[in-house]
Amino acid sequence: MSTTTTPPLQIVQGPLAAHAHARLVAAIPATQRCDYEYATPFEIVHFDTDLRDAGVPIRRWIIGDANDPLATAFCFRATWNTPRHTFWGHVRVRPGAMGLGYGSTLVHAIEQWAATAGAQAVRVMAHPEPQHSGFLSKVGYTNIGTEQVYRLALADALIPTRPDATNISIMTLAEYMRREPDAIEQACMLHAAISLDVPMPDEPVVTLSKFRRLLGEEVDPKCFLVAISGGMLVGESILMESESEQGVMWQHATGVLPAFRGYGIATSLKREAIRLAQSLNTRELRTWMETSNAAIVRINQEFGFTKFAGEGTTVHIYEHLIKHGVANRY
Repeated sequence: MSTTTTPPLQIVQGPLAAHAHARLVAAIPATQRCDYEYATPFEIVHFDTDLRDAGVPIRRWIIGDANDPLATAFCFRATWNTPRHTFWGHVRVRPGAMGLGYGSTLVHAIEQWAATAGAQAVRVMAHPEPQHSGFLSKVGYTNIGTEQVYRLALADALIPTRPDATNISIMTLAEYMRREPDAIEQACMLHAAISLDVPMPDEPVVTLSKFRRLLGEEVDPKCFLVAISGGMLVGESILMESESEQGVMWQHATGVLPAFRGYGIATSLKREAIRLAQSLNTRELRTWMETSNAAIVRINQEFGFTKFAGEGTTVHIYEHLIKHGVANRY
C-alpha cells in the first residue's frame, strides 16, 4: 500500500524566500505574471527590504522544496489606492500541481496572518484565465475591478483644444535637477505622496533609496516630467521605454497632488508626455489604467487612447473581507 505525503507549508524570508519565489515565477511567461511577482532573487530582496525599511509588514510562504517549489504565496499591507486595513496577497501554484489543495492552503495562511497584522480585507490580482477566476470564486473572493492596458498610436494622437492649466510650468526632472540642488528629494516626496492614491502597483512603498535606484536603473530623468506651481512640485508623468518592443514607451504614472486637482494639470502633463514621446521617435504610447477611475479614463480617451486587448493586458482585482480573524465567508 502506498501513501501520499503532503509537503509542509513553510514560512520563508531573506535569500531563501527570494530564491524560491524567483524559481517559480521564472517558469511563468511574463504576460501571465501579476504585480509584485519578480523573476530574480535580486528584485525580490529589494522589494521585501523596501517594505520592511518602511515598516510595512510582509510575509512569504512556500510549499515544497525551495529549489523547485510546488506553490508560493506572499502578503503585505497595501499603501496606496485602497481603504485602510487592506492587504495585498498573491498565490502561485505550479501548473502541474494545481487541483491538489495547495492554493487553498496558502489562501488560508494569507488570511490568518493578515488578520493578525491588522487586515480587514485581502485583495489579490489575477489574469482572466478561467482557472484563476474559478479558484478565487471558490475560496470566496469577489471581482471588484479591472486594470487594463490602453494604447495610443502617436501618429493618430489627438490634442484637446482646451487650454493648458494656468500658473503651471512643466519641465523634465533632468532640467529641474540643474536648477535645484535637492531636486531628487523633492521629486521623491512628490512621487511618494501621489503613490498613496494613484494606482501604481509596482511601487507599494516609496523611499529615497528606492527612488534613487529607480532613476539609476529604470527611469531617465529626461523622460520624467514634473509640474510646478508656486515653486512647488505638484504633478508628474513618467515615460519608460519598453524592454521588449522598439518604438514603444510606457507611461508609468500621471498624477497630481490632491490639493491641485481639478485645474487641468493632469491633462497638461499628458499633453507634454505625448509631445515628448513623439520627439523621441516613439510610435506607440501605452499605459495601465484602473477602469473604474473615470477621470483618467476620460482624459486618456480625449487624447485617443484605446483598450489594448493583447495577452496579459487585462488584470482583475479580487477582494475578500476578514472578520474576527477568519475569512468572512457567510
